[in-house]
Order: sequence, then C-alpha cells, then structure tokens
Amino acid sequence: MIRLATQADITQIAAVHVQSWHETYQGLVKSEILAALNVAQKIQIWTQVFQDDNHCLLVYEKDQKILGFLDGYLPKQKRTVEIRAFYLLKSIQKQGIGRELFKRFYQCIDVEKYDALSLEVFDQNPSRYFYEKLGATLVQVEDAENYGDGLKICHYQWKI
Repeated sequence: MIRLATQADITQIAAVHVQSWHETYQGLVKSEILAALNVAQKIQIWTQVFQDDNHCLLVYEKDQKILGFLDGYLPKQKRTVEIRAFYLLKSIQKQGIGRELFKRFYQCIDVEKYDALSLEVFDQNPSRYFYEKLGATLVQVEDAENYGDGLKICHYQWKI
C-alpha cells in the first residue's frame, strides 16, 4: 500500500534510508560515510522534513512495515519540484512499486504552478536507468569524489 507518511512512520523511514544506502552503495561510496550512517541521525532529519509542509512524503507499506519511500519537495517560490529522496529496499525493487510511488507523487504536483521535476542520483546507481525509463532527461553531471572514487552526480529532469 502506498500512502502519505505520518509522524509515526519516521523511525521506519529512517531505517529504510540507512539500509538502502548500505544495500545500494556498498563498494561505491566511501566506507567511512556508510559506517557513519545511523538511524538516530536520520530520525532527526526526517522529523524536520515531516514538519515542513512543502514536502510530500509517501511510503510503501506491506504488513505494517515500511519498505520504501519517496520525499518530494514542492517549493512555494520556485517552478521546479524536486524528488529529494527515493528509496526502496532491494527486496521490493523491480516489482513496479517505484513506478507507483512516482505516479502517486506526480499526482501531488500542481501542473499549473510548476514547470519541471528534478532529481539527483549517483552515476553508478542502477536506479538512474529507472528514471530514464520514466522519461527523465539527463541535464548535468558533476563530480562527487567526496563520496567515492570516480563517483559523479547525475541531475535528471522531467518537463511538467
């Protein structure tokens, strides 16, 4: 089930965030960055996000356990919406859940107010091809060596 997050979901969202980074970025992102990730720190971040009404935070839940989420930022003063976090545990990837989360977030966007949707992803993250299948255009690539050797950040955008 996909639904809007509640305050009660924050701990599980934080846990999925940390676990997703370990599952996806082991061997890509510097080991000290991965070792420093912790749920308590992410709880603080997600508590702040949850309190900001510019965010649309969606979760995928199965058997009362959150297994993925998408955080979309809908700024009041800009014409571009951002997906700031989009994480699914490996166990539920490639089942259409990411596509459904994306569609549900897209429904939150006021197409009269915004021109574009943007997202950033590491170049070596296989999910970048998922975004391309959803119609995203690669608009910029920049160095991300501070995260890992040879890593780059790809900036994708959809026209609304």
